[in-house]
Amino acid sequence: MAAVRVGGVQTHQWNGREVLSAGCKDEVVGPVQLGRLGLVGDAQADRKNHGGPDKALLLYAGHHYPSWLADQGLLFPPGAFFENVTLTGFGGLACPDETTVALGEIWRLGGAIVQVSQPRSPCYKLASRWGVPDLVQRVQHTGWSGWYVRVLAPGAVAKGDLVELLERPVGAPTVGEVARIVNVDKHDVEGARRLLAAPGLPERLRNRLLARVGAAEGD
Repeated sequence: MAAVRVGGVQTHQWNGREVLSAGCKDEVVGPVQLGRLGLVGDAQADRKNHGGPDKALLLYAGHHYPSWLADQGLLFPPGAFFENVTLTGFGGLACPDETTVALGEIWRLGGAIVQVSQPRSPCYKLASRWGVPDLVQRVQHTGWSGWYVRVLAPGAVAKGDLVELLERPVGAPTVGEVARIVNVDKHDVEGARRLLAAPGLPERLRNRLLARVGAAEGD
C-alpha cells in the first residue's frame, strides 16, 4: 500500500453551487484501524450513495496516475480519486487493477481481511472537485475507476503494508468487466445475467441488474 488516507466533509464550489464531499483525504502516518464501515476518521457526505459495509474502503491503482497524464493530458495529485488506499507494485509483482482484480476476491490488507465487492461508479463530485466536466465519462471510458471492498475481519492498516491474495472465486468477473456492464454497456443483457450469477454481488447492484434484465425480457 503506497498510501492510506482519511477525510472529513468539506465544501467546494461548482457551477455556482456548494458541493459537500468527503473526497479530499489526508494521508495517515502510522497504523489506522479498519472496521466494518471503514477507516477510523473517515467520513461520507452522502451516506445514501457512499459508505456502508459494501463500500467500506475505496482502493485505486497508483499506476493510473501517470496514465491519466500520458493518455488524457490530466495531471492529478496523489489521492485525487478520493481513494482510501493507493496501491503499487512491489518486489517485481504488478500492481493490481481493474483488469486483474475479480469480484469476490479475498485479500489480507495489513492486519485486516477484506473482500472485493464492486467497482467504484464515480459521481459528479469527482468532476466538480477537479473542474473537469467530463471526468465521469473519462473514468468510465478508460476503466480506471477503482474498486470497493467489504471488511470480513477488522484490523489495523498502514502505508507500506503488503496486500496478499487469499482466495479468488473460479470464473468470477473482473472489476473492469462489472464496471463496463453496469456503467457503459447497459444493453448487455447477457452480461448482466452473468453478473447476477457471481457470488458476493451487493444487493443494491443486484437489484439494478435484475431490473435491467426484467425490462429487457418484458420487451
